[in-house]
Amino acid sequence: MYTLNKFSYFVRVLKSNPSELLRLFRIALTTAKFRYVKRCVGKGTVVGTRTEIINSANVHIGDGCLLQDAVYIRAGTDGSITIGDRAAINSFCRLFGHGSLVIGEDTQIGPGSLITTTDHDYQGDLKEHFRPVSIGKGVWIGANVTVLSGVKIGDFAVVGAGSVVTKDIPPRSVAVGVPARVIMQLDRPASPLEVGSVEAET
Repeated sequence: MYTLNKFSYFVRVLKSNPSELLRLFRIALTTAKFRYVKRCVGKGTVVGTRTEIINSANVHIGDGCLLQDAVYIRAGTDGSITIGDRAAINSFCRLFGHGSLVIGEDTQIGPGSLITTTDHDYQGDLKEHFRPVSIGKGVWIGANVTVLSGVKIGDFAVVGAGSVVTKDIPPRSVAVGVPARVIMQLDRPASPLEVGSVEAET
């Protein structure tokens, strides 16, 4: 797993693009807000600008995570969202945990993805129903993926970009499409390079 050397990154920015320091300062303020005021993110977690966490008392984000800019997280008054250590949530992701959402450690979620624990009775009065979503550890979810309520995604699974996940995905499998279907099994956790090639084929 790639980890950022914060000191060397700071020195590089200082030399090449000093105006970027303003953005880094804003990120530091946002991170402090959610760690020390809202108390919903762990040690070493970085929170990007324009990120919102609603119902933060029901949200727990582990240590060493990365939330990029403009992530939207809403747990609901009776729901919960738990994100494991070292997870990465990319920009413009939307997470809704009214029915309970658990994301395992070392999982990465691509930009623009939507995870919801809510559905509606479309044959009746459109009353909402909440069903839990569980995403295992070491999962790689590509860009603009939709994960619907009641789904379980197993450890080290891969979901290709643009997929819509309506049913459970077994551990160490690759799923793509609308609706997502399993196209192969993995003997070991996929590397980012392998995932990129899968997404390019879909």
